[in-house]
Amino acid sequence: MLNKAVINLGEIKNNALLLKKKLNKGVKFCAVVKADAYGHGAEEVSSILYNTADCFAVALFEEAKRLRLCGIDKDILCLIPFFPSEVSSAVKLNLTATVYEKEHLKMLSNCAQSQGVKIKVHIKYDTGMNRQGVKGLENLKKLLDFAFNLDGIEVDGLYSHFFAPENKNALLSQVDKFLLANNLIKGYNNKVTCHISASGGFLSGVQMDMVRFGILLYGYKPFDSDVVSVKPALKVFAPVLSTKKLKFGERALYGGKIAQHDTDISLVRCGYADGIFRTETDELFNNRCMDVSAYRGELDGWACVMDDAERLAREHKTISYEILTNAAKRAEKIYLR
Repeated sequence: MLNKAVINLGEIKNNALLLKKKLNKGVKFCAVVKADAYGHGAEEVSSILYNTADCFAVALFEEAKRLRLCGIDKDILCLIPFFPSEVSSAVKLNLTATVYEKEHLKMLSNCAQSQGVKIKVHIKYDTGMNRQGVKGLENLKKLLDFAFNLDGIEVDGLYSHFFAPENKNALLSQVDKFLLANNLIKGYNNKVTCHISASGGFLSGVQMDMVRFGILLYGYKPFDSDVVSVKPALKVFAPVLSTKKLKFGERALYGGKIAQHDTDISLVRCGYADGIFRTETDELFNNRCMDVSAYRGELDGWACVMDDAERLAREHKTISYEILTNAAKRAEKIYLR
């Protein structure tokens, strides 16, 4: 039996509307729905946000394709450059490409011209994260000279990403670099959309021409902030298999842990293969197995195994993003509208 992931689409939409009200006039709203909308279901989340978001962002071509097939006809920015095998379909699907090398642009230009269309591109500029992007104004200018003179290419955006938006000095350093890049590209076309902020940058007060909202849509914050109050939308439930009493000295599941006194436990059909971390927490007796966990106390019916990704993240020394993108891995998604 699969677990049940209950997803409140109404909460996601309410979060989006609250965030949109906080945007300055004219700033675009980009809904980030990569990684299956952080585990919430990309097609359903994109559909509920269709009238709120100006555009969407995903990581992979395959993710964008799924959105097109479910009827999302707004701009979809792919944050990872297309591989050669994906370019033809990406052009046909009118996707927006990330580029930061001439080779990216050449492939896209050739394919778009062969289809008699143009493809939108957003140029990734590296302001210090050293993950993707063209680095330095001189190299950016060379790429812009090349891109703006290519047939089949529409330079629609320029973007970067904060590596530590909660750190004021780091953030301001990146903002300074990005503003210089912004000024440069606006000299070619002042209608180009320049964006650097995801949820963290937004909370730190940086908006530019567009904000890419990810984790805030799903009810969590990348760091403590009172800028906006959002509500989680995902809970995961798993069936209780049985309950039993452990006597002093008895064991349960793997490992050497023994009961220090008579203890009630409930065996729940949820393990680390379901995307919930293996290591023991206060509510568990011993580590999780691959498919089963022992919860302390007597439970009946369905147990809630994830209702607060931030709490679980603290317990497992990780971040809410990692919890959310895994928690519904072996679960039937049930949507509340």
